[in-house]
Amino acid sequence: MDNNFLVIENISKSFGDNKVLENINLNISKSEFFGLLGSSGSGKTTLLRILGGFEKPDTGRVILDGTDITNLEPFDRPLNYMFQSYALFPHLNVFNNLAFGIKENFTQKEIEINVRNIAELLSIEHLLNRRIKQLSGGEQQRVALGRCLIKKPKLLLLDEPLAALDKKLRSKTQLELTTLQKKLKITFVFVTHDQEEAMSLSDRMAIMKNGLILECSSPEEIYENPKSLYTANFIGIANIIEIYKKDENFYSDDLGINFKLNKELKNTKTNILLRPEKIKIQSINNLKTSSFNSFSGEILEKSYLGSFTRYEIKIKNMIISVLDQNFNSNSNYNFPKGEKVICSWESESIKVLED
Repeated sequence: MDNNFLVIENISKSFGDNKVLENINLNISKSEFFGLLGSSGSGKTTLLRILGGFEKPDTGRVILDGTDITNLEPFDRPLNYMFQSYALFPHLNVFNNLAFGIKENFTQKEIEINVRNIAELLSIEHLLNRRIKQLSGGEQQRVALGRCLIKKPKLLLLDEPLAALDKKLRSKTQLELTTLQKKLKITFVFVTHDQEEAMSLSDRMAIMKNGLILECSSPEEIYENPKSLYTANFIGIANIIEIYKKDENFYSDDLGINFKLNKELKNTKTNILLRPEKIKIQSINNLKTSSFNSFSGEILEKSYLGSFTRYEIKIKNMIISVLDQNFNSNSNYNFPKGEKVICSWESESIKVLED
């Protein structure tokens, strides 16, 4: 795999006094599905626009497949850009929308073949004679994607590609998009503020905040072993607990309990991450809490989420989130609000955040 297929080197960008990107460095592999994830104002869209040639960096270079494209105009770059709005032509039917980018350099027969091939790939052959206003949101998304892919770009840039779709269609399209990308072996780079979308689509992703990249890794690594407090809070549901060294143990004032860790700490005081699905919840009955890694508390709220039930559990000065898997409809793990329960976890489930 070519790890230097797309090289983003020391990219910085300001608008007036507002520094939007600061010394961004990334290496993206050929055929990789790469996500840029961040909240509004993180700089992710500006970075994507720089890759597309719609913005010029103040400093730095963009190198694609060995060629410096930093100063090339968008139409001179071997890439395509799928806009969040799709930017389809309402006065043209689907066939002519797909054919628009290849009309100048192909014969009519070649255009026909290419359009039919991309339509078959995206399962939209039956839509070729329809106008854009006659299409659903999901169908428009496929047409926009097809128009980008028909020119066989080296790189496809996607700006919030699934934002206009409803939740159910978004989940379905995520699977289709990853399957398509692996089949075509085109490098995809996309931006999103949706954590679930980034986790689902990305081979690797970069977490951005205030124009900086905080960390870059696989979705699994970022979720399970975040390097920063910000990332731990930003990705998924997080229980962040402050602990400090007390005698030979670690203690939380907020929870009033001891923690047993499976690693040595550099500091005597730190934050730890405990994901809600790592916590085991049991009826208090005659059980007793352990002296480590467990507590008893009261269920304040519960939300049925289908495969999981989410509980909010009050313990001393904190509310801890727990996700409990629903094995079947007759599960014994369906605890009512107000019930006292015991929560426990393994030491391996505790992730130390030492930044």
